[in-house]
Amino acid sequence: MAVNKSDTGVPELSRRTFLADTGKVALGLAIGSVGLGLAGCSAKTVDSKAKQEAVPAWPWTYAKKLDPNAVAKLAYDGFYQGACCYAVANALLTELKNKVGFPFTQIPTDMFRYGEGGVVGWASLCGTLNGGSAVICLVTPKEVYGPIINELMGWYTETAFPLYVPEGKDKLVTSKSGSPLCHVSVTNWCKVSKAGAESKERAERCARLCGDVAKRVAEMLNDQADGKFAAAYKDPESVTGCMSCHGKTAMNNTRGKMTCVQCHTPHKIK
Repeated sequence: MAVNKSDTGVPELSRRTFLADTGKVALGLAIGSVGLGLAGCSAKTVDSKAKQEAVPAWPWTYAKKLDPNAVAKLAYDGFYQGACCYAVANALLTELKNKVGFPFTQIPTDMFRYGEGGVVGWASLCGTLNGGSAVICLVTPKEVYGPIINELMGWYTETAFPLYVPEGKDKLVTSKSGSPLCHVSVTNWCKVSKAGAESKERAERCARLCGDVAKRVAEMLNDQADGKFAAAYKDPESVTGCMSCHGKTAMNNTRGKMTCVQCHTPHKIK
């Protein structure tokens, strides 16, 4: 290090040397800070990975029962944010996030937007059933989710919807679908109500239907948690009669549980 002597004989740093050496020290501190920052990022990464690994195996525990009326309100409102499938799944999962927290907080409910209008407008499986069934399956094992979802599907086909009435609004005309298909459900309601399939009235009907289905799912999951869920739905004769010939024990040329005569003309056995 270059030094100069003052008039007193005491060595002193030249200005240029002092600035240069100060810059080296600053650079060293900066490098040390970066190193510490990287170490911090590494720790966060490890911590994040540990949390990921802590996510429980399926099925997740239905740890706390939900308020069916609160779920219905969330689902009704959710329809106007992301349509039917999202509305029901989001309502149930939002309540689970609020009451239980992790691991339900790990699910992005926007993933259920695909189910709108029977899967991106194809009018196949009603989005309310799609979203509701996903949540049922999430929190119940195989031997349980089957009977509960089957009950939900059967209940849907035999119930006159909508039942849910938002605060401050009047009741709407109701209709039975006889089918879990969006196409049939909407068409039957439009015939009774005289409203168009793309009308605000039909949208309001489907929003209320979201409330109905979400509420029913919460009720059944609560019953299952209490050990008192009991399936009540039985396949109608329009299904069992047709399947006695066309099912796996005879002709074995079709499968399903939907009412056959909505689309097929019944015929006599020869």
